[in-house]
Amino acid sequence: MKKKIKNKRIIFRADGNSNIGLGHLYRLLALVEMYNEQYECVFITRSDSELSVFSKKYELILIPDNISVNDEPKWISNFFQLRNFLIILDGYHFNFNYRLNIKKAGFNLMFIDDYAEKMTATDIIVNHSLSVTEDDFGLSNKTKFGLGTKYAILRPMFLKEAQKYKLAKPLKKVFICFGGADFNNLTYRCLKAMIKIKRFNQIHVVIGSAYKQKEIFKLIDNNQDKTFLYQNLNEKQMVEIMNECNLAILPTSTISYEACAVKIIILGGYYIENQINIYNGLKKADLIYAAGDFNLMKEEDFMDKVNFILEDSHENHQKKLDNQKLYFDGKQKERFLELTKEVLC
Repeated sequence: MKKKIKNKRIIFRADGNSNIGLGHLYRLLALVEMYNEQYECVFITRSDSELSVFSKKYELILIPDNISVNDEPKWISNFFQLRNFLIILDGYHFNFNYRLNIKKAGFNLMFIDDYAEKMTATDIIVNHSLSVTEDDFGLSNKTKFGLGTKYAILRPMFLKEAQKYKLAKPLKKVFICFGGADFNNLTYRCLKAMIKIKRFNQIHVVIGSAYKQKEIFKLIDNNQDKTFLYQNLNEKQMVEIMNECNLAILPTSTISYEACAVKIIILGGYYIENQINIYNGLKKADLIYAAGDFNLMKEEDFMDKVNFILEDSHENHQKKLDNQKLYFDGKQKERFLELTKEVLC
């Protein structure tokens, strides 16, 4: 193991719960895995975050409930007296003024940006959509960028999977996951549709710790012959189940990138605005079958989309997997370490 550079630390700041989803937390937890061998890492979140997702091996600090988001930069500045930190932010409530105050306090800053904001105050911007370029930001040459799937934020086991080649197989096992919270309960709607497709002999459904809906449990109980429900899977379990399946139905969030790393036929769509850029990029690069807006889809729409995939040629299926291998090469960790090298040395 490499010796950690103890005079440089990284602060990871994100929140996640059943109201806002867990995507920001999961992304930064994946980044912690990339940096923790070389740098001291500390994670900051609020007490209403889903704390069960945090490993005990990492330092976790909870922001006091009486500190507002607007007051956070001052609180962080007072809490961490030294300025030899890189702060990594992931969340839509960290607006321009928040970031500006972090910079004024003397910290280096990296911002995970899903919207290609024109106004920013940060040293490094990461946006892993394939549809975004540096010109979309219109910033000075001083800002460094980590753009596209070369900077996809993936956990270690998915980085290993990305380096493998995979042949397309008959589509008989389905993987369904609509995020850790799935506040629109798309999981239930999709599962009802997949149960009606005779060709599938196994349907694997993954829900997160923030999933609160109850109807799905009865549906699973009534179809125990081919449905399997999982909750709060760890990284290894998620990789194993994805590898077991041949078709995945997913939102174009981080989990769609994980699926591309594993290489699986994907029906991908979006249900919130921050997934649209990734959706457009994956669609244009021909890595997924495009579903569009999941919110507009009824059971029969899910069936129609999936039946189209089932009827498509083996050659087109293989092309999707080959494209996934092309865009997800498993070298993201090395690129992130290089991207932040200047502000951490």
